[in-house]
Amino acid sequence: MSSQQHVLFIDLHGVLVQTPVIFERYKEITVDHLMDNFQLSKEEATKRYESSMKKWETAAFNYLRDPTKKKVGVQFLEFLDECDALFPSLLYEGLEGMDTCRDVRSRPFEFSVASQVRALYPEVKETLDRLQDLNYRMYVASSSHSSHILGILEANDIGSYFDKVFGFDTLAATKHTLKYYKDMLSTAKAHARASVMIGNSMHEVLKPRRLGMHTIHINRERKVPMDVRRKADFSISDFSSLPSRLDVI
Repeated sequence: MSSQQHVLFIDLHGVLVQTPVIFERYKEITVDHLMDNFQLSKEEATKRYESSMKKWETAAFNYLRDPTKKKVGVQFLEFLDECDALFPSLLYEGLEGMDTCRDVRSRPFEFSVASQVRALYPEVKETLDRLQDLNYRMYVASSSHSSHILGILEANDIGSYFDKVFGFDTLAATKHTLKYYKDMLSTAKAHARASVMIGNSMHEVLKPRRLGMHTIHINRERKVPMDVRRKADFSISDFSSLPSRLDVI
């Protein structure tokens, strides 16, 4: 297949940007916000952040792991709205002064937080330059909210490489579902057999292949079992060797 025919769908976290760095910066920004606006000590603000995050993650993962809950469509979007409201309600519970305080962790303000976070892997910018020179059409395909994706792209100065971003809110589905990939292809007007999903999770290998897409697994975190990695066209250690692998798909 020639490079002009490829359409690349590229995951964000663990592929383009370093997830632990993002988590740590989000924590720092939120803790500073609590200290500045509510006169909390750093210890108090940190404890409040960590407790709120733990409760939020428990609620979110319980939903995602519950087989009776829909992961697509209106019900899923309603769940996202509930998640948007849950974290701030936990974070600011019992604090006075919210009427005059901007919430940095709800929509649309999350963009302003994400746009402060520089977390690009060292080889990514150079590789994106090479892919762009080779005329690949590229999209971000992430499990994050689009406001977060756009903020991270802006902070790391890589938004211009991508035609569009796909988040779970834009597709009303998680990456655990075929709907995500079907709607992604349809929106991008891309044929499955002329498309490549580049990600670091098991679902990003298995689900696109069921639709006939090519898959390349980025093995930075080594969290995907070997038998799943082998189902991808390639499993590579970082982003730098991506152009040479695409040449032989």
